[in-house]
Amino acid sequence: MLLESISAIFIQSFGLTYSWLNDNLISPFIAFTRGFEFVVIFMAAVLFFTISVFLLLRQANKLPKSYAVEIVDVYGQAVSIDGVRQAFATHDAAESYARMYMSNFGCLYRFRVIGVTGPGKS
Repeated sequence: MLLESISAIFIQSFGLTYSWLNDNLISPFIAFTRGFEFVVIFMAAVLFFTISVFLLLRQANKLPKSYAVEIVDVYGQAVSIDGVRQAFATHDAAESYARMYMSNFGCLYRFRVIGVTGPGKS
């Protein structure tokens, strides 16, 4: 009987202490930290965007400044054909012109796109 009453007092005091701590300490702290959810998500998005821009700019610095179509004849010598454009600003344009030249000149010449890292177009 004495053990039951002591355990009942202990359980009731623990319940009162738990509910008081929950109402006065834990619930206000959780409500306060919920206001920072948006800040944490926003900071993660800003960090991701910053890292993406940094990697993109670093990769852009490694790209060639311009592109050229290298022309090689059947003997393996580099040649320059009059009227054939060889310097381009973008890789897509150089690749397109190389395919067009390949279809126009047949198997007389080989065309290859190379990157030019110098200050200007060649």
